[in-house]
Amino acid sequence: MSTQPSNPTRRRFLAYTPTLLVLPLLPETALAFGKKKIREFGEIYDYLKDGKLRTKEAGSQVIVVKNVDFSGERFGGAEWQYFDFVDCSFESNYTIMLKWLTDSTFTNCRFRGIFGLGQTINVRFVHCKVEGESHIGFDWKSRNLVFENCEFTNSNSDPNHIGSVGSAGEIMFIGCKTRNIAWGGNRKLTLKNCTVNNGSLDSASPATFSDKSKMPYSDFLIEDCDLRGGAEISNAQLQSFTLRNSKVGILKTWRSTIRDAVLVEGIHEGFISLASTTVTNSLTVRNCSFYAQREGHSFKCNIDTPARSIIENIKCGSAPVDVICSGGAMKESDWLPVASNKFALIKNSKIPHLRADWAQTEHLRIENCELGEVYIRDGRIGKLEIIGCSLMKLDVSRTQVKEQDVRIREGGKISGHVTVTEGSNIKLTPR
Repeated sequence: MSTQPSNPTRRRFLAYTPTLLVLPLLPETALAFGKKKIREFGEIYDYLKDGKLRTKEAGSQVIVVKNVDFSGERFGGAEWQYFDFVDCSFESNYTIMLKWLTDSTFTNCRFRGIFGLGQTINVRFVHCKVEGESHIGFDWKSRNLVFENCEFTNSNSDPNHIGSVGSAGEIMFIGCKTRNIAWGGNRKLTLKNCTVNNGSLDSASPATFSDKSKMPYSDFLIEDCDLRGGAEISNAQLQSFTLRNSKVGILKTWRSTIRDAVLVEGIHEGFISLASTTVTNSLTVRNCSFYAQREGHSFKCNIDTPARSIIENIKCGSAPVDVICSGGAMKESDWLPVASNKFALIKNSKIPHLRADWAQTEHLRIENCELGEVYIRDGRIGKLEIIGCSLMKLDVSRTQVKEQDVRIREGGKISGHVTVTEGSNIKLTPR
């Protein structure tokens, strides 16, 4: 028996529990004005009820179902294949719970209620609307599942009443708009040209897997999106995370785990914090500008937890950029026997206030940067390089290194610097 959860919605509603999630349905005229009931289409109705009969009599012929009301009809365990649904309305409290949904399209359709659409493969939803506190779930084999130019609207912003559209497999949203509804993909979640307002981006929940070795880690791709209305990512279990060319309000990846690569690039609006995220393999932040100030910072991340970290070509406001985020002082026993980070590079960047206190890395290199105040205090660093940089102040108090090449360039508008090395074994290389 599969250990994968069936029909996941938002993580807080992973179990379909009717006593908790029975939603009030709208009057029939709200979504289905002028539409005939699906039961009135005898042969098509029979095909939707019995997938084997449909295959026997119609083969792979595409059947168009247009201007039809599915409200109140039960399709439990049905298998839908080769259907095009056009201008249809679907209202359900667990009455439409499919086993399979494949090779089909939904165009200009409306959904309200709770749906389990099963293993969904090669299916597109185009110009559809999902309304209210609705929940639509897809099973773990789902792939090539696309919502395109769809609207997800829910007037209730209460966190306990946010709707969801989630796949235990893969899912993609293109050109969609959402308000007070969560999107989730346990294996892959892709957003392109989307607008998110008070939404959540979810992955698998460890609590739903008794055998943690079977829990999937998702690939998140967010590209050319507008997240200024609020997008929450918390406790995400990810294989990779890519955020590219998007507008951001405040985006934090709280208490998340990312096993492979993080790439943030082309972000020029908003505040991002990756501070409490565990990144195992690589972190890259490039070609970004961070001028919004939140929590007293311009940008926050941890460069000393991934094996490799690169911050390149970024520009920041006057608020501090914290690239270690240790959370406070450490005891000698807190240091790892071997540093997690093998190489961290900060290059070609303009950062008026850089904080890298409590760094533990085998190699930290800061190259060709225009800096103001730089704090690398209380660190344990194998090799420290500061090459071709201009700065006003360098404080490396109590930091111990095994190798060093620290050269400070003076010139242009920056005419001097103050170096503090109290309790440190760092010495400046003569200019």
